[in-house]
Amino acid sequence: MASSIQSIAGHLVRIELWPVAFFIAASMVWPPLLPAAIVVALLFWPVRLLADGRLSVRTPADWPTSLLILTIPVTLYISALPEVSKVQGLRLLTGVLLFYAIVNWTRTQGNLRLLLTGITLTGLILALVAPLSVEWAFGKLPFIPPVLYDRFVVLISDTIHPNVLAGVLILILPITLSVPLFAWSDMRWLERILLLSTSLAIFIVLALTQSRGSWIALSVVLLSLLFLRWRWGWIGFLLAVFASLAAAYLLGINTIIQALASNPTIGDLNGRFEIWSRAIYMLVDFPYTGIGFGSFEEVVNALYPFSLLSPTGIPHAHNIFLQIGVDLGIPGLIAWLSILMVMVSTSWAVYTLGRGRSGWFAGLGAGLLLSQLALITHGMTDAVTWGMVRPAPIVWGIWGIIAAARVLVDPGQSPVLDEQVSGELYEGE
Repeated sequence: MASSIQSIAGHLVRIELWPVAFFIAASMVWPPLLPAAIVVALLFWPVRLLADGRLSVRTPADWPTSLLILTIPVTLYISALPEVSKVQGLRLLTGVLLFYAIVNWTRTQGNLRLLLTGITLTGLILALVAPLSVEWAFGKLPFIPPVLYDRFVVLISDTIHPNVLAGVLILILPITLSVPLFAWSDMRWLERILLLSTSLAIFIVLALTQSRGSWIALSVVLLSLLFLRWRWGWIGFLLAVFASLAAAYLLGINTIIQALASNPTIGDLNGRFEIWSRAIYMLVDFPYTGIGFGSFEEVVNALYPFSLLSPTGIPHAHNIFLQIGVDLGIPGLIAWLSILMVMVSTSWAVYTLGRGRSGWFAGLGAGLLLSQLALITHGMTDAVTWGMVRPAPIVWGIWGIIAAARVLVDPGQSPVLDEQVSGELYEGE
């Protein structure tokens, strides 16, 4: 009887990711499903205990993730908007549970390839539905004519902000670009078509969003990709530096900075500085608890009113690091930064170890590493990959792929691999 129960549990563990991912994706579209998504994901933890004798595979991010989760009840307790904070707290939990579902489900390289296909299809679907779902903001850049947007007809009432879409797509693009560059000869033609068409679609949508933050992140990603892929990539870097210096000389550095920093809502660079200064005031006044998820606009107007900007339409700090500190306090910021640093070092390990194993692993590692670089670069001027937006769990999904890839690229050197999983790793290769 016990063996049959364990066998059933083993079969359930092997399909874990599908129901978990489905409910989390559905909760992004319809937030009332957030509690159901959490319940479905948590049900698999005792199933894993029955099947494998453990609740979860260990990862280097376990301790900081635990600390981050502990900040959720604190932020709910002190929040002036508990209903808003509750939704964002549940969304953070779904991200964490997606991370662990991916890590525990990915036991073979075949599973890892399915994850690459999944994140690629996510980017392709988001790019394809953009003309029908984005409330386009045009006129920010003169060389993109507004007439282009006349062809788009928004068919849904709950539209997507272009900066939010750009913030998500710029995390996926490095992955879809890097794998073909490193492993073109090792890929099937269908994989090549999927990755390249997705990359092209994302490029086009990023241009249409006119999101300067995503464009800067894209420039950093492309230059870094030269270093990772080709021995002489530094030449391309030098050419880009000379081109940037020439543009600064011809156009003026102040003109370029203002063009990159200006925004119809926050104005020029001075407006952005004012927002950041208010976020710093909040960190100084609420260092241990933060102000609570999603209450930036209300708190800033009540305690730190703007002098240059309108009191409405600024729901976050326009910097992901400041925003996390504002929401959760310094302990929450330290926990999140610790996870980020672990993921950067882990993706670097996937890339370096992958170069000695296969082009596919090297390309995946490079793409995951550049995805983290894009998250950091884009996060300097925006916070749309954090809790207030529905696609925020996608960041945790990418982190799950990083942790899973580290185990698979070199099981013998992985500090989180136990013997039971080790015997299963090569079955799908």
